[in-house]
Amino acid sequence: MNGAHDVAFPEPEDQDIAAAPHDPIPYVDGNAAAGALSEIFRIDIIAALGRCRHCGSVRAFGAAMVFTDAPGIVVRCRDCQGVLLRLVQTPTRYWLDLSGLSYLEIDRGE
Repeated sequence: MNGAHDVAFPEPEDQDIAAAPHDPIPYVDGNAAAGALSEIFRIDIIAALGRCRHCGSVRAFGAAMVFTDAPGIVVRCRDCQGVLLRLVQTPTRYWLDLSGLSYLEIDRGE
């Protein structure tokens, strides 16, 4: 899976999104979440390295699978499709869930 037309099929126990082989959900890469996340982090998150809590994979955030066809943004691990991050934005608040990441390593650019 490596493009805007890729699709993912979550495990049956995955309650975050519902898809089936006959009705896949399209996704884009981590760049799609960069704008919304830059409002919170005030950094370029695309190059940040994150470790998936589900499978242990370490990748740049820009390589993640981003699903935007929801009330918010869901970011999934490219290796195991586990949920890394959820972001919902309202006029007055952000709701950010990072529970799928063991860590997020951000270069200070020094």
